Amino acid sequence: MNTQEYISSGIVESYVLGLANDQERAEFERMCAAHSDVRAARDAFEISLEQESLANAVAPPKHLRSKILGEIEIEKENSNSNIIARKGIKEDQQIVGKTPIINFRGGRYLAAASIILLIVSTALNFYFFNQYKSVTAKYEDVVAQNAAYAQNEKDYQSTINRLSDPAMAIIKMAGDSVPSSPAPSSMATVYWDTRTKDVYLLINKMPEVSTEMQYQLWAIVDGVPVDAGVFDVAKGIVTMKNIPRAQAFAITLEKRGGSPTPKGQMYVLGKV
Repeated sequence: MNTQEYISSGIVESYVLGLANDQERAEFERMCAAHSDVRAARDAFEISLEQESLANAVAPPKHLRSKILGEIEIEKENSNSNIIARKGIKEDQQIVGKTPIINFRGGRYLAAASIILLIVSTALNFYFFNQYKSVTAKYEDVVAQNAAYAQNEKDYQSTINRLSDPAMAIIKMAGDSVPSSPAPSSMATVYWDTRTKDVYLLINKMPEVSTEMQYQLWAIVDGVPVDAGVFDVAKGIVTMKNIPRAQAFAITLEKRGGSPTPKGQMYVLGKV
C-alpha cells in the first residue's frame, strides 16, 4: 500500500479523532515521521476541523463592550483625581512661607501664565483623549479576539467530541464498491449521529468537477435513494441533511443544485 492509499484508508481521520487503537496510532506516527504527505494530510484534516469551528463561531456578548468601557472610564476618572490632588499639594507647598506681592505687572504675568496653562491643558486633554480612544479600541479588539479564540477552541473541541462519540456511526464509501464508478479510487466518509440523525460528510478523495456540476449525497432507505444534500469538493467536514434512517449512503455527480432522483453516475457507495 502506497502513502496515498494509506491516507485514503481513513486512518488520518481515525487518528485525529481519537478512534484509532494503539497499534494503528503507533503505525500512523511512524508513517508521519517517514512521509511528508502523510503529515500534510494530518495537518490538513486538523485545519479542516478548526475551520468547521470558525464557521460556527459565536460573537462575544454585546454587553461585554459596555462593561469594559465602563471600567476604563472609572479608571480614567480615578487617574485624573490623583493628578489634580498631586497638583494641589505642589501648589500649596510653593505658596507656604512666601509673602504674596500683587502689582500691575505681576497681574499681567499671571494672566499670561493662566492663558498659557489653559492652552497647554487643552492640548494635553486633546492628546490624552485621542490616546484614550486608541487604547480603548485596541483593548476592545484584544478582548474580542480572546473571546473568539476561546469560543473557537470550545467549538473545535466540541466537534472532536461529537465525531468521536460512540453513538456516531462511521460509514466509509469507496469507489471500488461501485463496479461502474468513473473513479474507483474515490473515497468519502459519512459520520451519522444515530441519536440526533445529523449527517456529516468528509471528502477523503474525490475528483474535481466543472462548475456546472455538483456531487450529491444519497441515503438509501429500503432500496430508495433519499436526497441528503449537494456539495463541492473541499477540505474538511461538510454538514449534510438530517437522515432519520438508512441502510447505505452513496454519492453521484449531478447538475449544479442537485436532482430529486439520481441521474448521474455513482462514484462511491458504503453500507451502514
